[in-house]
Amino acid sequence: MKLHLIAAHDENLVIGYQGKLPWRLPEDLRHFKSVTMGHPILMGRGVFEEIGEKPLPGRRNVVLSRKSWNDVESYSDIHSALDALSQEEVVFLIGGGQIYAQMIDQCDKMFITEVKGSYPGDVYFPEYRDQIGNKWKQVSRDDYPTFSFVEYVGSGSR
Repeated sequence: MKLHLIAAHDENLVIGYQGKLPWRLPEDLRHFKSVTMGHPILMGRGVFEEIGEKPLPGRRNVVLSRKSWNDVESYSDIHSALDALSQEEVVFLIGGGQIYAQMIDQCDKMFITEVKGSYPGDVYFPEYRDQIGNKWKQVSRDDYPTFSFVEYVGSGSR
């Protein structure tokens, strides 16, 4: 199984504010959908609640939580979730901040949307920029006026 991470953050690594995305970027939502479609997605309870407590279509939805829901798989810890997903070719980590912090070093690839500007926030993406060129190698970048889509591969990718 390969672990891929997908996230959007601002210049200060903000990824969330009061349970929501602090910006509105329809292009990023389309990008998220096109990249993750057909692959399992692993998320924390807060992310699942943010998306309306219903599974995203076209993907196996797995939630880390002690709570359970009817329409998605849920596991109380990351190890149990990864065991359940072990036969999958690629699994996407889609947040939140605690999952990113816990798992970033185990990821093979990152799809990052760099949102230009600074937004209020209470959830942050882990610092990784000081590891570009060492742990992470940029393999693509598409720049737009208000954001950039950037793809990184881990130097230890399998």
